[in-house]
Order: sequence, then structure tokens, then C-alpha cells
Amino acid sequence: MAAWRRILRMTLPALALAGVSLARAAGTPEIVLVRGTSSLPNDAERAAARSTTQRLSGWLDDLGIAHRVLDDEVAARGLPATAGLVILGYNPHPGSAQLYALRAHAGRGGKLIVFYGADPGLAALMGVELGEYAAAGPGRSWEGIRFNDRAPPFVPRSVRQTSRNIRPVRPLAGRARVIATWEQAPPGTASNAAWVSSANGFWMTHILLDDGDTWRKRQMLLALIGACDPSVWRCAATRLNNTAVRVGDFGSFPETLNGIRVLARAAGSGPAAASVLARAGHTHDALVRLFEGREFAPAVARAVELQELLVEAYGRAQSARSGEFRAVWDHSGTGLFPGDWDRTCRWLAANGMTDLITNLLWPGRAHFDSSVAAPSATFRLYGDQLTPCLAAARRTGLRVHVWKVCWNLDTAEEGLVKRLESQGRLQVSDTGETVRWLCPSDPRNLRMEKDAIREMVREHRVQGIHLDYVRYPSSHTCYCQGCRERFAAFLGRPVEPWPAAVRRGKLRRKYDEWRCGRITRLVRDVAALVRARDPEIQVSAAVYGKYPSCVDSVAQDWPAWIRDGLVDFVCPMNYTADPAAFRDLVRTQLSLPGTTGRIYPGIGATSATSRLDPVQVIEQIVVLRQEGAGGFALFDLNGVVAGEILPVLSLGITAKR
Repeated sequence: MAAWRRILRMTLPALALAGVSLARAAGTPEIVLVRGTSSLPNDAERAAARSTTQRLSGWLDDLGIAHRVLDDEVAARGLPATAGLVILGYNPHPGSAQLYALRAHAGRGGKLIVFYGADPGLAALMGVELGEYAAAGPGRSWEGIRFNDRAPPFVPRSVRQTSRNIRPVRPLAGRARVIATWEQAPPGTASNAAWVSSANGFWMTHILLDDGDTWRKRQMLLALIGACDPSVWRCAATRLNNTAVRVGDFGSFPETLNGIRVLARAAGSGPAAASVLARAGHTHDALVRLFEGREFAPAVARAVELQELLVEAYGRAQSARSGEFRAVWDHSGTGLFPGDWDRTCRWLAANGMTDLITNLLWPGRAHFDSSVAAPSATFRLYGDQLTPCLAAARRTGLRVHVWKVCWNLDTAEEGLVKRLESQGRLQVSDTGETVRWLCPSDPRNLRMEKDAIREMVREHRVQGIHLDYVRYPSSHTCYCQGCRERFAAFLGRPVEPWPAAVRRGKLRRKYDEWRCGRITRLVRDVAALVRARDPEIQVSAAVYGKYPSCVDSVAQDWPAWIRDGLVDFVCPMNYTADPAAFRDLVRTQLSLPGTTGRIYPGIGATSATSRLDPVQVIEQIVVLRQEGAGGFALFDLNGVVAGEILPVLSLGITAKR
């Protein structure tokens, strides 16, 4: 309802212009986005295609471009006769029926935008010849896209993207031409085409990645779609005009201006915000003139400029808080710039971050030199990540918490998994299936996890150890024979029938408590060994946000860890874009006994379940401050967070004042 109220309060004159609507006009050709399913060889690739399609669909929604999403199998039965443009986000090997449907679509005058195709027939349809798959090599990549003068109007001159592999193509003479090339090609590789244009549409030699420069990618997509279907410019201009004037809960341009001024006065940043707002006023006037003149394509760029100015002003209107814990989870374990921890740490410190939680240790492998854990692929590629990270952090004042993945073997090398399985050390589900997680009740696994941590804190002066996946994967594990024997020993009598007696019988509650005890034992033992080495090292954990359901489902009783002093703090993964849901989670968490100063909520800026813009991140920080939290952790350190979110936060809410 709040969103509808904001729309109803809008005052932008463009909304009153005749014929301007977010919906596509009747009779306008449809846009179809095809999700890769049968055109991909395995579940992992299909998952990547799902993610890619979801991303492209979200960007089209953001641009106000109506579209339909179809799976490969549906497209193979025939594309709608009303389709004017078909987008293949990641469908490398379309079957013969689907290829026939695509040819029929092109024969009717329909256009195609193809990403990362690998089928010679599809390539021929698009006027290109496939080259051999090209990988950049260890530690290398293609670093961006630069368009030339043959590109359609309104494409950005360049777009940042880090692609580690491409599928080169060569334009067929007289049928296609290169409109963009890859920048900064890896040494030893050719300067390859990034985009090719033909009579049937456009072809990109990789997919569009979610690695930053988001607006330019959307602008690029819009310009290419607009070259195929000019009607989208009106839709995009209308949507962006509507959204540009609204920041946070402010629903109109005057309301936004006044709201930011009030916030800025309270933060003591009135003059700085006023300067930006003055520029926003001029930009808004220009935008209205363009819209009234129905110059929709230029209006898009002006609307984006207006939104950027208002977001900047909103960022400057926020208040900083001293002594706050401000962390970023670094999932890659290599920082923003692999091989250059100084640059990463300088960037984080300059943007007001105080702590770095970097992913360096898993069951059986590490990103640093270890006699307990095997060298990871990252270690083999880039070398020790922990030593230079710590040195760079010391120079910039950042605290480093080593992110330790516990129990989970999902990304472990197959040799290790098979060896552990042969030793009976993996979890088993209630249906008897082996799960790629270490069984927490097995003493060998407990020792393996602790030995790696013990060695790490002995050899390196870290500020913290941060436990992740310190739980079971679900309520369906573990029911291996080892658990049966160890639980029976705990009870002092045999357990029959297994696992029914502990899944649905009288022993279920007792077994749930026992499972919690297996997880808590690791936390307790880690706390003891770490503090015995150095009491100043903080022990923390990433935890499920919903309590008490996390106790029954994954045996993660983190409030008890706080109550018993086993952890210095926890970061509940409150990954949601819903402001009310976020507030409810934080309020519930901070109402638990003993949690004052011990809970730093996790904000899912770029998580799998939430994607937040800078304003939404600021709003969540404001909420957690209002509820009494002493800090936060952002997920996660990537091009979007570093390039699009942190700079806005540093203008005010994380500013060094």
C-alpha cells in the first residue's frame, strides 16, 4: 500500500501527458525473454541461466519494459506471433525445434538479442561465425566493453565488466559488423568483439554479469532494445521519471527536496546537501521540458542524472555515528582487487568501514599456508591471502576477522569429499541420502575443524574468527550410523526404529536438543582455544535471523551462545528488502536477554534473497540504530557494494567526521 500511496502522490507533470503509460500500447510487438533450460547441459548451468534470466528480467522491470519469460521448451514449440524481440540471456545450445522457431521469428521480421551463444546454426542466423571458446587464464580477465561509432544511439561509450571467458565470433562479410570490443584483453589474447550487430539483432560474446556498473549495463540493454523496438523509450522514460523524483519514503519531487533538507539540517550538512539539491532542481526542470517535448531517449539519461543527484543529497543528509561496528563480508577471500590487498583495505577504510570479514578457511582447505588444511585453488593461483590482508589492514586501521566455513563441503574438491565419505564422516538425511556436509557429532570432524583454527590463530595475529555454516543444513540431517550410536550412548540405551524414533517419535525433542549440543560444542571449543591463545581475539558467527525457528530446523541456538559468553557478537543474516520485516527481525533479536552490544545485523545488499540500492541500505542502517544495534555487516564485498553503495554511505552515514 505504501508504494501505491507514493505513486498517487506523484506531482511530475509528465504523468499527465496524453498517451504516456507504463504498459505497452495495444498492438505493440511483445518482448520475450527466454530462460535457458534444455539448451544447457547440467543443473549447475541451468541454475546460472535462471540467475541470469532473473537479473535481466529485473532490469527490464526497473526500466518499465513489459516482457514475457518463457522456458526453452515453450519457445521450442513456437514463439508468439506477436513477439517483436526475443532475448536469449544464456541459452547456448538451443535444440533443433527451438532453432527452427527462432528462424521463423526472424523470418517474420522479429529481432534477437543473443548472449554467449555456442550454436553454429544460431550464429549463422545472426550473421556471425563462431570462434573457439577463450579463457583468460589464471588471474586474468577481459575488463570492459567499449562501443564504437557503429553502435546504436544512446549506448554508453563504455561499460565495466570482468569476464574470465568469452565465446569469440567473427562477423560474416556483408551481414554483420562489430559495434563494441573488449577492453584490456588479457596478455596473449586478441582484441575480441564484445558486441556484433546484424539485420536480425545483436550478439554479445559473454553474458551480462552482476558485477557492478549496473546503470550502464541497464542503459546498454535499453539502447539495444530501443534499436529493435523504439517504443520502449517512452516506457523507460515514464518509469524512470516516476522513480527519479522519489527517494526513500518521499513520494514527489517537492516532498523529496523538503525531506532531504530536514534530514540535512539535523545532520549538520545543510549547505553540502543544498548545493546538490540546487543542481537537482535544474536537472528536474530540464527533464520536464524533455518529457513535454516527447524526447524520451534523452529524458532517460536526464532522469538517471536526477536520481543520482537526489541519492547523493540523501546520502549527505545522513548522520554518522562514532564507535560503530561497520563490516563487510568478503566472500571471495581475495578482496576487491586480487593480488592487491592494500588497495582493497584503503578503499574500505576511506568509505568508513571498520572491519573486514574475509572468507579464508573451509573444511580441509585454506587461502593461506597451512599444514592442517590443503591449499585452495585461490591459494594456488594468487598465493597466501591472509598475510598480506593482515598487513594491509594494519596500515589502514581495519580489523580482520577470518571467515571460517564450518562443516559445509559443497565447494570442496571431489577427492576430499570421496575420502571423507569412504570414512563415514559425512551427514546422512532422514531418507538415507549422503549429504556433502561433515557430521558434527563425529569426533574426527570436530578435531579437523578445531585444528585448522588453532593453527591459524597460532601463526597469525588476527582480530577475530567468524564462524559460518555453524549449523546443520536442515532438520533432515544428520541421521548417520555414527549419530545413532553416539545418541544411543548419550541416552544409555538403543534407539529403535532409526531414524523414525527421533524424527517423529517420543525422542524427537531430545534428539533436537542433542543436535544443538553438537553445534554448540564446536562454538564452545573454538572460543576456548582462541581465547587461550589471545583473549583479545573476537569470536563471532553469521547466524539465521529467525529465532527460535533456527533452533529446531538447523540446531543453531545462537542466543544461548551469547548468554553463555561463547561469542563476542553475532551477525544475523537479515536479508530482506522489506523495511518492516527488517525492523521486526532486528527488534526481536535485540529483545533477547544479554544481546546488548552483541548483535550486528547483516544487511543483504547483494544477497541471493535481497538486492538493495544505497538508499535502502541507509534506511536499514537507520532502523538498526533506532532499535539499539551497535553496528552492521554488509553482504558482500563486490563491484556493486564497493562501487555503488559504499561511496553513498561514506557521504554521511559512515562518514569520518
